[in-house]
Amino acid sequence: MGNSRLNVAILGASGRMGQALLSSLRDSDRLTLCGALVSPENRTLGEDAGRDMGWASGVRYSTDFSQVLSEADVVIDVSLPVITDQVIAACQDHQCPLLVGTTGLSSAHRQAMSSAAKIIAILPAANFSIAMTLMLSMVQKTARTLGSDWRIDIKETHHRHKIDKPSGTALLLGDAVAVSRGRPLAEIVECLEEKESRKTSESIAIRSIRAGKAAGQHTVTFADPVESLKFEHRAESRAAFARGALMAADWLSGQKPGLYRMEQILDNLGSERGHPLVS
Repeated sequence: MGNSRLNVAILGASGRMGQALLSSLRDSDRLTLCGALVSPENRTLGEDAGRDMGWASGVRYSTDFSQVLSEADVVIDVSLPVITDQVIAACQDHQCPLLVGTTGLSSAHRQAMSSAAKIIAILPAANFSIAMTLMLSMVQKTARTLGSDWRIDIKETHHRHKIDKPSGTALLLGDAVAVSRGRPLAEIVECLEEKESRKTSESIAIRSIRAGKAAGQHTVTFADPVESLKFEHRAESRAAFARGALMAADWLSGQKPGLYRMEQILDNLGSERGHPLVS
């Protein structure tokens, strides 16, 4: 990461995650807000993007992709899947690196990102948290080490307004385990409500809870008849995700075209400190 300031455009800027990003950008000495995209129906359209936090950002909420991306060095998309194709196309047109935090993406969206990665740098992530990225690596290593005899339960809790279920992060954790068993997650997963019983101990059980205002909590438990091991991550606020997203955006802005992963941000952090965090 260099010393010059970077211009960042936020897509989905008026949403919960968009607001967390704007708050973090306000206090950043490295990144500068240059564009803020919202939907045409948004009541704040045309107003200053820092209005709800008492910040005169100098950037107004807009629906115009070209305007929002015109000065961007990197784009962070935390909007909705319905505009993901437009987002990818616009970033290609502007030759702008793209960090995708939109959840609920389809296989077609992922294929579109793979194609676009021949032209621009793209990093899709269901969870921007640095600590969660490390937990994913640890869960995968644990699953490989313990083998398939251990029962695996994943529990995720989010605020009641979160639409997708299970969460993208819970599915990432499930994938991390399924890879170690040599089978696609879809073949061995049971998606359950909080108190619903699993049908077989051989499956990977994911329980979803939607309640209150929880920013995000994920727990992975490995158990056999004589002992158990638990990993847990709690996001106390969306600031945890915003911090990781800005770190990732800063790093991604200097990369060549390609498809990247959050784990590479940890590798970069470890290299800066003299040792890798993820092996």
